[in-house]
Amino acid sequence: MSDKGFGLIEIVVTIALIGILAAIAYPSYQDSIRKSRRADAHAAIQTVQLAQERLRGNCRFYAQTLSGATGADTCGATAALSSVRAAATSPDSYYNISITANSATGNAYTVEADPTGKQAGDTSCDPITLTINNANPHGLKGPAGCW
Repeated sequence: MSDKGFGLIEIVVTIALIGILAAIAYPSYQDSIRKSRRADAHAAIQTVQLAQERLRGNCRFYAQTLSGATGADTCGATAALSSVRAAATSPDSYYNISITANSATGNAYTVEADPTGKQAGDTSCDPITLTINNANPHGLKGPAGCW
């Protein structure tokens, strides 16, 4: 007499193997998702960079604050009184965007993207920054590996 089908031991071993594979694969999947969401920060930082350059064409200073996506560029008497039209959150809301306090001058500024919400677990790239200054006119991007 021949038995057909699977025994209980075979089914348990198969489920255990699937569980082990899932436990190994899931963290890699999550890491890939976090890396792909960094593009959201890059887009927002580049939007601020373009807005800063647009403002700087008409103003002696780079702005120290963001006026929001529907705001206006404001050329004040100092960088602290100037603002640039750009949103304080990235397009998909995975990052909060800001100009680092006191970093904006006539020749320099630093844009910072801090992960928030689902992206808050991305501690290796917290924050993602772009610094524009005389020594780095094309931008110093940090941290390494996050761009």
